[in-house]
Amino acid sequence: MPLSLDRPQRVLFYLPMVTNWWFVHIIEPLLRRLAAEHEVHVLAPAPWSGTGLGPEEIARCADLPAIRWYIMDGPDHPSTRTMPEDADGLIGFVRDLAPDVVLCRTADYQTIRCFPGTVRLLMEGRLEPFAPPPRWILLAERPHDHGLPAPLPDDAAARLRAMLAPAWDHLQARLAPPPGERGALFARFGIRDDRPLLLLPLECETEDNFFAMHRPGPKPNAALVRALAAELGDRCTLAVSNHPLNDAHVDAAALIEASDACDNVVLLPSRIGILPATLAMARHADGMLVGDSKTFALAAFFGVPMQRHSRFASGAWLNAYDAPAPFLADIAAGTARRPEPEAARQWFAQYLLNDAIDPLDAGDDVLAHLVRPVDPERWDRALARLEQTLPALFPAEAQASG
Repeated sequence: MPLSLDRPQRVLFYLPMVTNWWFVHIIEPLLRRLAAEHEVHVLAPAPWSGTGLGPEEIARCADLPAIRWYIMDGPDHPSTRTMPEDADGLIGFVRDLAPDVVLCRTADYQTIRCFPGTVRLLMEGRLEPFAPPPRWILLAERPHDHGLPAPLPDDAAARLRAMLAPAWDHLQARLAPPPGERGALFARFGIRDDRPLLLLPLECETEDNFFAMHRPGPKPNAALVRALAAELGDRCTLAVSNHPLNDAHVDAAALIEASDACDNVVLLPSRIGILPATLAMARHADGMLVGDSKTFALAAFFGVPMQRHSRFASGAWLNAYDAPAPFLADIAAGTARRPEPEAARQWFAQYLLNDAIDPLDAGDDVLAHLVRPVDPERWDRALARLEQTLPALFPAEAQASG
């Protein structure tokens, strides 16, 4: 039976990779809203490596007795974060449950493809430089397919771009680097100005980030820096920015040692002035090296050429290179492909006004996003929410006229 909003649905939350923060700020609000109208089940492993559900999380929902909990606590439960040892048994359990919808927080997207119903991953929805609250989420079929636009008629696409235009133009102007800043930053960090600068935003390496299993290439980040430095040689300078969660929770000794050992590498501080280092330096980079990181959005916003090393899809409008040789050759020649500006506006508008879900917004129904992945009727409301959530993005005169 097709998914419908006209009848109660059987909704399964499958949560091997949920952290306590994710449960409190994202999952619990979704559970409370869905349990009011639908049959809700939760399947998750016991706590391990910063993930899973335990008594603390379940106790938060003690006032929701209709929710049915299934906690996997056998000796093999850690394997559910990556590839379950008993994948057939897990799939059989879910098939017997027969959910209409499965909402997942897991790095293992292969197993969930065998689940019945409409199956989606719950992914982070906070992308720079707009940076809405970290509780915002996106629904995805695969973890890191980035920049894929929705098919829209020309008039609908034009409307979407126009709705975001005041915020887009205001943010572009606000983040435009002041004259002379590039030279001043290069001097401050000892970056040579006679060769291109490539920015490498590092990905999260905390123990609860099992998405790292999908990263191709050298691991951990210190090994990646050494490998890229050797590959680039004297052709480019590599500016490295660490992930904020790494700064807070991961020992940086190996990364610092690797950066210090390479004379073409500069390890940036966490912030440059009032801006995060990745954002501040993206404005001056000649190119960016990205993998599965959400920092692809910064390259898109600032029009920076990028090479993306990933097993997942990239929107064609990003013009991302998938191999280093042509990318480096075009960077050296000053002819590297850049993201398409109008397509960037279009994609950001789709992301902010059509795709993003706020778990605390009572009017933002996650099931409605599944039934109608593209819905022009929610754009005005989403724009009002964006104006309320991020008022600094909207010029005062535009808000007054609206």
